[in-house]
Order: sequence, then structure tokens, then C-alpha cells
Amino acid sequence: PQYGASEVGGTIGHGCLAPAEADDIHLFDDLHAVIQPEDPTTDGNLPPTALLFSSLRPTAPFVLLNVSLGDQAILARRNCGCPLERLGWMTHVKAIRSYEKLTSGGIRLFDADLIGVLEKTLPARFGGGPTDFQLIEDEGEDGQPRLRLVVDPAVGPLDARSLADAFLAAISAGSGAERVVGLLWRDSGFLRVERRRPEVSPGGKILHLVPRRGPAR
Repeated sequence: PQYGASEVGGTIGHGCLAPAEADDIHLFDDLHAVIQPEDPTTDGNLPPTALLFSSLRPTAPFVLLNVSLGDQAILARRNCGCPLERLGWMTHVKAIRSYEKLTSGGIRLFDADLIGVLEKTLPARFGGGPTDFQLIEDEGEDGQPRLRLVVDPAVGPLDARSLADAFLAAISAGSGAERVVGLLWRDSGFLRVERRRPEVSPGGKILHLVPRRGPAR
């Protein structure tokens, strides 16, 4: 795996050859300084595991000082024994996820909550893996927003109603805004299940949520 962002000028790190996780990467800490808040911020916008980047090289496209890119991860130093460690890159980053909110149907939800449902909750109950479920937001013929839950046919036979109910139950757990979201989406028929392969981005990634303006083609 490779971790990068245009804001920092490209690559942040490359995959470890003795990984502790599938996305375990060596941080190029000669190019980027990274710290974490460790404690929740008072405004609630930064979780303790948020990654805050500062630019170190004079050729960086932007001068960054503890800037959040919306990502969180586990940051640690360990001895792995792979060639990248021998080059001096001792800091590891793994379990990289976005913590920013996603807006769907005019309602904001935390990205991490949706990702957990798509990557773990649904595969555990219906089979498949973390890239077999995808949410696509677009518009119907009447111009109203709609949300499609796309499921790869490779997952096998499943009941669309049961899948939709399980998804809505998972995101509406609790008594706050999440519960309101589940009730609204269930009553309005906002969510539809489609059996086809998830869409791939131009960069070759399967994104969890694909926002699309205008009606579906």
C-alpha cells in the first residue's frame, strides 16, 4: 500500500514489508512531521487519533503546521526488520481512516460510522468483504436525492429488504441524530439496494460513499 495526499505534495509513506496490518506503512518522517491530539479537542472536531501534518522540506507545495487532512490512524514506532526500517523510517502508520462527516440526503453522518457498517457489520451478517458494499448518492427522475446501497453479486444470494433493514438499524443505533436518520430514510424509502459491482474511482479505488450531482444515467 501507499499513503499520500496532494496537500503534502504526494507520498506520505510506503507499505511495510513486514506489516502488522494490511495498510501498515512507513511514514516518511524526513518529509513530514506528524503528531496526534491524544485527547479529544474541545470542539469535538478532532478525535485523539487524528493525524496532524507539518511540512519539513523547503520544496513542499504548501507550508503546513499541524494541519488535519481529515484522516485518523494508529501512529507508533516499532522494529519490523524490513528494508524501509533500515533506511531510517521507524514510524509506522496503520488503520488509516477518514473521520470527517459525510452528507447524504441532506443529513450529516460520521464517515467512520458508515465505514464500520460497510466494512464489518454487513459482511459479518451477509458475507463478502469490505469492498463489496458501497453507497452511491444521486438524484431520481423527480429531482429528489436518493441513496443506493450497491452490493457486489459475488456476495451471493441475499434478501434486499433484510439488507436495507440491517443497514438502517446499524446506522441508527442510539438515541441521537443517528436514530432520526434511520427513521427518516426508512419512512421515505430513500435507500435502495442494487446488485452490481461497486464503482471504481479514476484512481482505481472503491470508495465507500460516491456523491454524484444530477440524476443517475
